[in-house]
Amino acid sequence: MENVERIPSSAEPPTERSYPSVDGELVGFDDHAENIIQKLRERSMYLDIISVVGMAGMGKTALARKVYNSSSIIDCFDVRAWCSVGQIYNVRKLFLEILKQITRDRYATVDYPNEEVRRNLLEKRYLIVLDDLWESKAWDDLCSCFPSWKTGSRIMVTTRNVMLTRYMKKHSEPYLLPCLRDEESWELLQKKVFRGESCPLELRSVGPLVAKQCKGLPFLIIMIAGILSRKEREASLWLEVAYDIGSHALEEGSMKMIQSSYDFLPDCLKPCLLYMGLFPKGYEIPVSDLLKWWIAEEFVPNIGTLEQEETSMSSLSDLVSRNLVVVSKTRANGDMKCCIILDQVREFCLKKIKEEKFMQHVRKRLYMYIHDTMTSDFKERESFGISQASVEFIAHPKFSISKKKNLFPLLNNFRFIRVLHLLDFYLDNSWAAAFQSLTHLRYLAIFVKVFHFKWVSHLVHLQTLRVCSSYIMISPDIWKLEKLRHVDINEFPIRWGDGERVKFEESTDIVLHNLMTLGTCSMSVADMTPKFWNKFPNLEQLRLHIDEFGDVPYYSDSRLMALEMFPSRLSNLSLSETFLTDEIVSSIAKLQHLETLKLSEIYFTGKKDWDLSDKTFKRLKFLKLHNVFMTKWICSDESFPLLEYLVIKSCSKLEEIPLSFADVPTLRLIKVTDCSKSVGDSALSIKQDMEDLGNVHLDVTSEQYKYSFDL
Repeated sequence: MENVERIPSSAEPPTERSYPSVDGELVGFDDHAENIIQKLRERSMYLDIISVVGMAGMGKTALARKVYNSSSIIDCFDVRAWCSVGQIYNVRKLFLEILKQITRDRYATVDYPNEEVRRNLLEKRYLIVLDDLWESKAWDDLCSCFPSWKTGSRIMVTTRNVMLTRYMKKHSEPYLLPCLRDEESWELLQKKVFRGESCPLELRSVGPLVAKQCKGLPFLIIMIAGILSRKEREASLWLEVAYDIGSHALEEGSMKMIQSSYDFLPDCLKPCLLYMGLFPKGYEIPVSDLLKWWIAEEFVPNIGTLEQEETSMSSLSDLVSRNLVVVSKTRANGDMKCCIILDQVREFCLKKIKEEKFMQHVRKRLYMYIHDTMTSDFKERESFGISQASVEFIAHPKFSISKKKNLFPLLNNFRFIRVLHLLDFYLDNSWAAAFQSLTHLRYLAIFVKVFHFKWVSHLVHLQTLRVCSSYIMISPDIWKLEKLRHVDINEFPIRWGDGERVKFEESTDIVLHNLMTLGTCSMSVADMTPKFWNKFPNLEQLRLHIDEFGDVPYYSDSRLMALEMFPSRLSNLSLSETFLTDEIVSSIAKLQHLETLKLSEIYFTGKKDWDLSDKTFKRLKFLKLHNVFMTKWICSDESFPLLEYLVIKSCSKLEEIPLSFADVPTLRLIKVTDCSKSVGDSALSIKQDMEDLGNVHLDVTSEQYKYSFDL
């Protein structure tokens, strides 16, 4: 298995809030989902294979996700795992991803993952989804690790290959997914074009004709919807689209519609979309990373230094609204977390990349994309017609190199690289010397044993710095990185030698104007002064661990009385592993722009109560409490006047959520995970109280109750 070197596909499991290929608006799939759920839940204790078969664009993956995330399936199996295979795959990495899901260990790594998968599945009732399986060899590579014990386990497969289903068949017949009926096609088209609005009268006769031309393919329907949503709502224009679809074969018609959508894109969005096509099939791209990569590659117009994040998010939202990009995961507050491009769109992008020589000529710079397998002859580069001149490449987030290969000599070929993302690849101690020539880097994410800021001080164009390391050393060299926008390090201490703090505070010419996010830094209260935070005048997001063992006594420090412990422009604050005093809470409440507050591993001195009855967080919209060790929580109806999302996780000692939250009219979601039953019950009581007052917009979700007990 070690000798199988293939490009990996994504193996990330969908979440309950994930969006399938038709963006959560599946039409005509309820009956199919119920039929498949019944097959998966049948009482037979023998291992069975449930195959979902259909042509490209039928929505097989969307249907599988709907089934996979249904509560009746979650409750039925001990463990579940989702695995996207594709035409080209990496057997070892697929097994590792399955192992991570069934063990719930995201960092699991072993020499023989297939054996570990089998061992962890023994005597368990499991569900494994193999999405987009193409050939019998792929099945043979994977099936040996799925034990056939009489536990009622199931494997669900999606494929286009009917012959393959006969090869895999055990008991159940393949489930042939039919095309949408004409009325279902029209229903889906209306949902995607009008977004909840009713169809105008003048389009009610021509609309069904357009839908019928899509031949019942959900993918083609959403592509057409992306085009129609930007056209004038005139029957003649819709008829032109219907005629255009009908004049092509199905596959040709799909590509034609994607081409039309691409042609309508503003010029600045085209490289953004093509860039996404370089990622493996089905890969869920983290939105926060993607926006930074676009900025680093100068795809996003430079309207203003502090506006590029907003511009890049607007660009992504535009691609989503055109149905060229699909949101696959959202955060608790509804923001996009991950996104994908659909298979057919990716195929179009790869074709367009070659036609337009995107890898070579975008802004007169050379591009190269290297997959997991790196070879000395660079077949990927040759396939795009790129010469042996120095190139820059996009390192894939799942990038890894076998032990027999060394990354550093290859960097000599990549002197113009702008984006280097190697968080999943451990670099040895020679990394700093090897990076000296990479002076064009804008984005750097690395996993190293030791990190010192002076080793990257020559990267004067660096915008984003992400580091995973066990030993971080800070130095004044950080002030040389004037273009830094985002610093994301697992944790680094801010400590001063003799006289260094005074020298630092007296230096008025050192200011990182561009820095927007900083964390996770560990500081003493004594260092949290206006003089320090003024060095970051535009800081908006901060992740912080307050070290109570600073230079001065923690509870007697007069600084606490000033209540100016945090940067005044903060909109997002995360505190972890901290004793939460009343002075700290008062300082947080003074932040006039704060909209998001996350508290993790939070302790209290003395009585384990958190009394906020005299505190007001005027603009706070999102509050997350994770391992906050309090017993009672006291709030007034004015403590959180604009709160929209409340997330409570693993607060084992908390007795209940204050009922005063029922008086917060903006509240949209309370999510409770791994808490006592009484906490979940109080959330439901709040929901009932709000409904009694006429507010029916609150959603409550509760998972994994653990009953607390007195110690």
